[in-house]
Amino acid sequence: MKKQFSNRLEAIDWIAEKAESESQFELLREQLNFNFIYTGRYFVDFNKEEGEVAWLEETAF
Repeated sequence: MKKQFSNRLEAIDWIAEKAESESQFELLREQLNFNFIYTGRYFVDFNKEEGEVAWLEETAF
């Protein structure tokens, strides 16, 4: 789902309500920043399946 906002504060408030974890909040906030830098518009693509982060420890190599 693509969600558009009129300003950054509105976007951050919405992201804070929808994020299920701190890492999801950070990912959506970074996506918001990236989208604004490259398009000049505030929006995010919010899909629960996307945005997962994997952590690899040095011992895994």
